[in-house]
Amino acid sequence: MSKRQYIRRGVQQQEPQPHIFDLYQKPLFDNTIRKEEFRTYTPYIKSFNNSDVVEFIINQSDAFFAIHETLLEIKGSIEKVGDGVVSLAPNAGAFLFDTCTYIQSSHDMEIVRDPGVVSTIRSLLCYTPEDSKFLSTAGWNYPNNPHISGDNFSLLIPIKHIFNIFNDYNKLTYGRQVFRFVRARNDRDCILMKEPNATTTTTVSLTVTSMELKVKHVFPNDDMKIELMTPIKNNVPITIPFRKWELNELPSLTSGSRREIWSVKTTSSVERPRYVIVAFQTSKRDDIHADPTLFDHIRMSSVRLVINGEYWPNERMQLDFAKNDYAIAHYNYTEFFPSYTLSSTKHPILDYAAFKKYALFVFDCSKQDDTSFRSGTVDVKLEIEADEGFPAGTRAYCLIVHDSLLEYFPLTEVIKNII
Repeated sequence: MSKRQYIRRGVQQQEPQPHIFDLYQKPLFDNTIRKEEFRTYTPYIKSFNNSDVVEFIINQSDAFFAIHETLLEIKGSIEKVGDGVVSLAPNAGAFLFDTCTYIQSSHDMEIVRDPGVVSTIRSLLCYTPEDSKFLSTAGWNYPNNPHISGDNFSLLIPIKHIFNIFNDYNKLTYGRQVFRFVRARNDRDCILMKEPNATTTTTVSLTVTSMELKVKHVFPNDDMKIELMTPIKNNVPITIPFRKWELNELPSLTSGSRREIWSVKTTSSVERPRYVIVAFQTSKRDDIHADPTLFDHIRMSSVRLVINGEYWPNERMQLDFAKNDYAIAHYNYTEFFPSYTLSSTKHPILDYAAFKKYALFVFDCSKQDDTSFRSGTVDVKLEIEADEGFPAGTRAYCLIVHDSLLEYFPLTEVIKNII
């Protein structure tokens, strides 16, 4: 058999012809989009104080939107009285809110609670150093703090920095859409302040003066519009798959204890975890002197995930942060991105030394035996052990990443949960 041919099951096949020999290939031009442009939406209520609800309503039934490219623009000012040095905290834009909700056709597509913590953890896991430079206008510029021009600030946040649905689903959307942002009860997680000495006291206040949503409208050409509208008028369902990042919080570990068993949640088997990320913070929240994007290792010796009695990992980690012995924890962190994106590339934003200040404990449970879920429920627990007693004021976070699958019927504007 020659090198240029092979025979399989009696059928002779030719090797693919290299593109360099395709002399008569015709060029392809994409003219399916007639025009696309950003249009600005403003909320009906012009109040952006703490605990206020800010809603943006996009109500154009005959338009197509590239919602995944939406930008949230926030402008404001910082006032201080005293000699302290004040700056915006990293990821300040996300910490401005307690809850963010994306709604399509009156259905809550994704609800993000404590978006500052959720987006910080996802950024440390999924962003590259180049991404951080691009997102500097959004308030995320690891390892630097956001820039303030005088006493004023302006943030331009890609909406997919807050909502993961737009990282996984990047198709055009259709129908009524709402973005709801609930302002934080206070803004102490958005500001960092350093006093020149221990005897001075500086007071700081943050004011949001403007919030606007910039949505990209896409106008297809006539042929493409007819092709799109035909299944829409026939109410052909549109499948929307994405992964939810659901935050669970334990307000305080038992102070002085060296071991804790946390019953995180019990849920249905359709929401089985694919990844679980655990992090800890000691006295980092609601304090303008502390960086809310740092996560403490609290001398952790082992963290184990338990799902329906099955352990991840099977053996205890045997970590010793005091001796810089946490290689397995950093390895699990670096392995997240290639597993999550089904790629072979690794580009962790945290090197081994930086990981000690941003300790994230990552569990890949994406490969599971269905027999573990025959009961129809998923019981998630964490076994937490440390070399010394847990510090007072230490809270624990558990981010559960699970699949979500929706069906959208565009004519009747009905959305059904499949998973």
